Amino acid sequence: MTRALDVIRSVLLWTAAFPIFILACLSILAVALVYRGPGLERVIKFGCRAVLFAAGVRIRLHGREHFEPGRRYLMMMNHVNLLDPLVFYARFPGFARTVEEECHFRWPVYGWMIRRIGQIPINRVNPRKAAASLARAGEFIRARSEFSFIVFPEGTRTPDGKLGPFKRGGFLLAREAGLDILPIIQVGSYRIMRKGSRLLRPGRVDLFIEPAVALTGSSREDTADWMARVRRVFEDKAEGSGLAL
Repeated sequence: MTRALDVIRSVLLWTAAFPIFILACLSILAVALVYRGPGLERVIKFGCRAVLFAAGVRIRLHGREHFEPGRRYLMMMNHVNLLDPLVFYARFPGFARTVEEECHFRWPVYGWMIRRIGQIPINRVNPRKAAASLARAGEFIRARSEFSFIVFPEGTRTPDGKLGPFKRGGFLLAREAGLDILPIIQVGSYRIMRKGSRLLRPGRVDLFIEPAVALTGSSREDTADWMARVRRVFEDKAEGSGLAL
């Protein structure tokens, strides 16, 4: 019976959230066709918040004091479910862009919107195309000094609520761009939605902005140490919360 109630509730949440998602994408696209200033970022944030509200998802932001306005970062956030971009953009206090799966750009409405606002397509299956996408991300960072950049260091959504292995691409991008890494850890998302399932449950996501982690040194071993230091930040937060990510 509980399973049946979960399914019914999920259908109702999707029925409420999906039309708002489409409307939000169309609104962002309409604004982006004529304007790409700070006002567009406010429309993006409002649209993400509206969709999450309709889906029954509440977000509590912690550690805002660790974000310095006017400073750029390479942000890294754990990857849990399809709502991750909405969760990030709804509460991140600055401006940011990211890479998205290449296939997303072929989707009606959403694909048009993310292409127009400047997201960068990436093909994670083809290493050569993935490297080209990271090169484009580097060009974006150099050209758009008002934007930070976010990546999901695991590269894929967690299958079990635990933190997956980190990939080097985001760290190499941060090193090339000379940006500190700002860890952003979301806790509670796995209870709301999981990889391989469209079952949507209402709930709260706690979003933690942790102090930036700077690269020290210049060798490949220094990059490996950087990866380990950033990963420890995520692991410590997960263990301290006692919750699945």
